[in-house]
Amino acid sequence: MLLNPKKNMNGEQLIQGSVEAMDPFDHPVPGQSLTDEPGKWAFEKPPQITDADDAVAFVVQRVEENPEVKQEFLKQMLSGMPIESIVNTISLSGFAEGMWSPDIAEMIKIPIAGYFVAVAEDNNIEAVLFNNLEDDGMTDETLLNNMEQRNPQAFNAMVASLQAPNGEEIQQDVDQGGFLNVSSDEVMLDEEGLI
Repeated sequence: MLLNPKKNMNGEQLIQGSVEAMDPFDHPVPGQSLTDEPGKWAFEKPPQITDADDAVAFVVQRVEENPEVKQEFLKQMLSGMPIESIVNTISLSGFAEGMWSPDIAEMIKIPIAGYFVAVAEDNNIEAVLFNNLEDDGMTDETLLNNMEQRNPQAFNAMVASLQAPNGEEIQQDVDQGGFLNVSSDEVMLDEEGLI
């Protein structure tokens, strides 16, 4: 453990949020959750609603009775927030608050999603139903732009490491071979024992 957590072993200042600034001992001790008082959390007690139909009616009633809440959901759907995300948040928060069990949380998702689709149609909002699972993640360009803005020290170090001593950029040849880049003809010949 470091005596001065703001400096690393070389005496350099640590960047807040960096991997080096994390304390490896800042975690619960194994078994610590077993020493907590039982029933401390709402989800450790019996649920308040035990019927899926009652849970759906409860959510719909809460949204309909509070125009500000309904307006917030309409704004989220108008901005393109998927209904799946809204419903997942509602079902999880209801479980965390001890309103219903995890089973009820899963069973109410489809009826609540149907309710939000109907609300979106009533308000002429083109609703996005599902999260985009086809997202390929962050592109290299986005990563570099974010790194340059939010972590310029690491960005500059990376740029410096990619330049040769004479100032030219280093070109890295990437081997595109491997077992995944084998043509289907080669696979068939290999299976037949001809290669």
